[in-house]
Amino acid sequence: MEITKPLTLEAEEPLSKAIGELMETGTAVVITKGGKYYGIIDDRNLRSGIADSGKTKCETCVVKPPTLRSTASILEQINAFLLGHFKALPVLDESDRPLGITTRAEVLKGMLSQHLIPKNRVSELMSSPVYTIEESEKIAKAKNMMKEYGCHRLLVTHRGMPVGVISTLDFASYITKPRAGEKRPIVVKDVESMMDRPISEYLRPDITTMDEKSTLEDVAQKMVEKEVSSVVITSEKKPVGVLSAFDIFKKLQEIAKEEISMSISGLSEENVWQFPDIKGKLGSVFAKFSSSFNFRNISVHVKEAKTTFGVFLYFDTDEGHVSLSAERKDLKESVDELAAELHRVLIKKKEMTRTKARKVHGGYEEEAI
Repeated sequence: MEITKPLTLEAEEPLSKAIGELMETGTAVVITKGGKYYGIIDDRNLRSGIADSGKTKCETCVVKPPTLRSTASILEQINAFLLGHFKALPVLDESDRPLGITTRAEVLKGMLSQHLIPKNRVSELMSSPVYTIEESEKIAKAKNMMKEYGCHRLLVTHRGMPVGVISTLDFASYITKPRAGEKRPIVVKDVESMMDRPISEYLRPDITTMDEKSTLEDVAQKMVEKEVSSVVITSEKKPVGVLSAFDIFKKLQEIAKEEISMSISGLSEENVWQFPDIKGKLGSVFAKFSSSFNFRNISVHVKEAKTTFGVFLYFDTDEGHVSLSAERKDLKESVDELAAELHRVLIKKKEMTRTKARKVHGGYEEEAI
């Protein structure tokens, strides 16, 4: 997992510091309280009606999304992102101190490196229609449209052609910009006058477009290169849809659920809450190798002793039955160790299969050692 070191602010610090950073990076700011992790701020949490962000505390706009460990698998990261509309998720160490954040683009990068991008056509996953607004319209109309459609940004067009985007972050950033020759804070009447201004004064010309004939892998690669989490899909240069990292995540999650059937037994009432984590951790390893092996009858049994947790994994492939186990003092550590061992075993089996195929192709029938 790739981890980015974001700006970290204390909960008591002014919101204007967070907004300034968000305008630069477009991701998230980590908030701590008393030196400990407290939450994050991204542009989805900002309100455009704040009269003076310099006097507003960061903690007023904090959200607390799911957190990740640095060892989280791709599927675990995807499952966490799909629990809410977050631009970034915090990564914590074993003492729950913030290590940094990971973004949707970074998860896509991991999916590309592991060849986990689904084979669907772009048109099958994109959202349509696109919410658009002409650049000559007023800010007030853009805000009303966002409220009506429940979205945080609109595609801005000029005679039907995409020229930029406008988002809730653009509204919030307005109140942090100093007025020429003045140092006074922005007051409510200034915000109200903003509503009568044309969108062209506030839009950002930073849209990323891809043709509908592009492959899903091409689109994911573009998101990683541009460090964005969505692209506008065009047909003959006109917007016909939007494809986001979430759309790709959902499809991979569906594939994993369809292909990986796993039974888990032996969890006590005290530890039954760890069922999704166990399935996600082991399931992501199986998903990675699902194109190479026909997995069947996957079962996991947890044996809780006084001081240890034993986790036993059984499954069948076309090459035979496999049994693996791990035992540690902590259940999560046992599952992590078992997932790592499963990964090693499947890599070895895959390499042996390739070696055997090369020998047969070369005229040799003996088994690979």
